[in-house]
Amino acid sequence: MKILYRLLLNKIYNPFFGTNIKPMEFIPKENEKYLVIAPHPDDESIGCGGLLSMYPKFFDVVCLTHGDDSDIRKQEMQKAMALAEINNLKMLNLRDKNIINGQKEFDTIDISSYDIIFIPYIFDQHKDHKAVSLLLSNKLKHSEYKSNLNIAYYEVWSTINMPQYYVDISKVIDMKKQIINCHQSQTISKNYADKIIGLNSYRGLLKNLDAVEAFSFMRVKDFQKIIQKMIFE
Repeated sequence: MKILYRLLLNKIYNPFFGTNIKPMEFIPKENEKYLVIAPHPDDESIGCGGLLSMYPKFFDVVCLTHGDDSDIRKQEMQKAMALAEINNLKMLNLRDKNIINGQKEFDTIDISSYDIIFIPYIFDQHKDHKAVSLLLSNKLKHSEYKSNLNIAYYEVWSTINMPQYYVDISKVIDMKKQIINCHQSQTISKNYADKIIGLNSYRGLLKNLDAVEAFSFMRVKDFQKIIQKMIFE
C-alpha cells in the first residue's frame, strides 16, 4: 500500500509539489463522450449524480450488479437515471460482493468510443469498488480505446486525497438529492443524500462554492502503472 501511494504521488501529483493544489473545473467538451461505471445501483448517484444531471447528453452509464438478487435495485437504478435524463443505461448481472470474478461479463462493455471513463476511487473502502480498477486494467490490455482516454476516479465511501478536478453542482443540489433518494432500498437505513451533500459542500470550500463533486484524472499509462504496482509489489 505504501508503494502504491508513493507511485500516486510521484506519477500523478509531482507537478503540483511546492504549490497549493488548486483543482481545475471540469466542463465537458463538445463531441466528447463519457462513461460512468457503477459497481452497484446508487454508486453513480453518490459519486457523480450532480455531473450526470448537468450534462446527461455526454454520458452513458453501466451498472455492474443489481446489488442483490431482486429486481428492486434495478428498478431504482432505472428511475434514478431517468430523473437524470441518462438515455443509455446498461446493467450487467455480476454478483454483489464478487465483482472481481466478473471479467468475462465486464469485457462485454465497449469502451472504444469514450474520452473519459469514470470509476470509483481505487482506495475506496469497498472490495467491489476496488475491483473495478482491476477489471478495467485487464480490459485495457486487449481492447481498443481512444489515444486520449482518461480514467477518472469519483468518491463514494472514501475521499480522494488530492483531487485535480471539480464540478460545481451548487445549482443542482436538490436534483442530486432526488437522484440519490431514488435508491429507496438503500436510503431507508442510511441518509446518503444529506451525508454526501455534506461532503460536496465541504469540497466546495476549495473554490468558495456551495457544493462541488471532486475527481482525480489520469492517463491510461499511469493508471496501468498504478495497478501493476498494486498487484506485484
